[in-house]
Amino acid sequence: MLLNSIRLRVLACCVGALMVLAPTAHAQGTAVVPPTDLIYNDIDRLSELGLLDSVIVGQRPYSRQAIARMARIARDRLDRDAARSRSRLSDEASRYADELLRRLDRFSGDAGDVSFAGPVTALIDAASLWYNGTDAERRGFASPFGRATEATIDPLAARRLGLPAGTGHTAGMELSQRIEPFDWLAFQARERFEYRWPDDTTVSRRSSELLLASVRARYRNAAITVGRQQFAWSQSAGDGLFLASDAPALDQISLASDHPFVLPSVLRYLGPVQGTLIFADLGPSVARSHSKLLTYKVSVQPASVLELGGTFMNHYGGAGARPSSFGDRIIDFLPFIDVFRKHNYVDPTRTLDVDSDKLLGVDGRLRIPVLAGITLAGELLIDDFDVHRIPKLLTGYGSQTIKIIVPQIFTPTLSMKLSAKHMGIITYTHPALLDGITTRGRLLGDELGPDAKSFSAQVRWDMSGAARFELEGRGAIYSNAAYRSFYSDSAGTRFVVQKVSHTDDELRDIVLASLILQNDDGIALTIRGGGERIRNADFQGGRRRDYVAQVGLRIGQ
Repeated sequence: MLLNSIRLRVLACCVGALMVLAPTAHAQGTAVVPPTDLIYNDIDRLSELGLLDSVIVGQRPYSRQAIARMARIARDRLDRDAARSRSRLSDEASRYADELLRRLDRFSGDAGDVSFAGPVTALIDAASLWYNGTDAERRGFASPFGRATEATIDPLAARRLGLPAGTGHTAGMELSQRIEPFDWLAFQARERFEYRWPDDTTVSRRSSELLLASVRARYRNAAITVGRQQFAWSQSAGDGLFLASDAPALDQISLASDHPFVLPSVLRYLGPVQGTLIFADLGPSVARSHSKLLTYKVSVQPASVLELGGTFMNHYGGAGARPSSFGDRIIDFLPFIDVFRKHNYVDPTRTLDVDSDKLLGVDGRLRIPVLAGITLAGELLIDDFDVHRIPKLLTGYGSQTIKIIVPQIFTPTLSMKLSAKHMGIITYTHPALLDGITTRGRLLGDELGPDAKSFSAQVRWDMSGAARFELEGRGAIYSNAAYRSFYSDSAGTRFVVQKVSHTDDELRDIVLASLILQNDDGIALTIRGGGERIRNADFQGGRRRDYVAQVGLRIGQ
């Protein structure tokens, strides 16, 4: 114990020294800010108050230059609003928004300046020290067809980049670097070093991991990123059926617009548009190792209060995959053509189609100013689709999420989110691609689980500009049903998934509380804790109670 105590003290001293050395430069170049950064909480609140109506919420990360542009837009709108005889925001809401903007201004540079102030070489752009303790056990993400995927989930844990924190106690340090020699080029990286006291004695006590490492180059509004980077296609924190708001990083090459743009001619009526195309290698796995992922999303904003998005995801290839012609692969990536084709996966006398798992979905966000800015957000996804299955998008085949955001409860410092989710029977699973929609054992989308439902309520109280408290209650229903799949017609067009057996559902009730203290200079302390009650645990009839406790200290931005 003494040796462990000495190690922790040395680690803390090292982080303290790194904090002193951390740079304070805020040049606005093309480097991105990972979607899990605390700054997105401030951006979301400004958006919910109506000060960022022109921002596409459903595609992240944002570049530092884009965030600087948002800060300037929000500041201009707040100043114009204050100059009106009848302000859209109350005096209290204006003061609250000003507190959020001061922190955003500091992050973006003075007054949200979008200009590039010069080269940045931040060998320690940010540093953090954290602790995690839990007795919750991670569980497998099972396919409804009796074949487990390679993903594991823990409903109580806060999903993080890299390997999940195991059962027991873990302490660690994360460092990030950023080099921007020009306004159009950026290099970024983040590493984790941790020491564990695991309940499983076979687990190594020490580990190090490369969490992010990428280079990003931008020409005008087009940016290409190569390397390990995190993406989020979510309308709200805690959501995202394709790439969740806390999704794992991808080893990828991507092309994206740096900020929304307007299309020419009659297409300008679509409003601001943003698009992202990602090609990723999903890494080593037991089944279909190094399978590939091609996914793209387009979002439009036809009105300042409305955002709509469409997403296509194709999981294919990997070790042991059948060969396919180049033409078949191209068509396989075009859902508006492929969806109407009759596919051949079984007749070897004819050309076999590409063995792939295709996901298609839409998402949207609507802010209603006449109802005090209440926002409705939701998403629909259907897995392994064809034209005959699209009508089943709203049934057990599809997955759906809906969220109601109440930005002000009597006061702008108090807000609430209500959400409901339903995960489809076959979501993220496939008869041939057994690794599922995963990378390095982590699900890309929502970790609720297949054939499951959840309901939650979250209250946020901003006690001051530097402190906020969040309380969340969540209930989830997990099914252990088994299914079989078959075509019910000789033409092979009517695909049926039929339940063949089931047991009683597993019920989970979770309460989580978080306290976040942060100042304008990028120093943040996060304390998170909670518990979970499980009934019919592991579908065996027993009961279990788990806990989680986390503390994190971060400096730098």
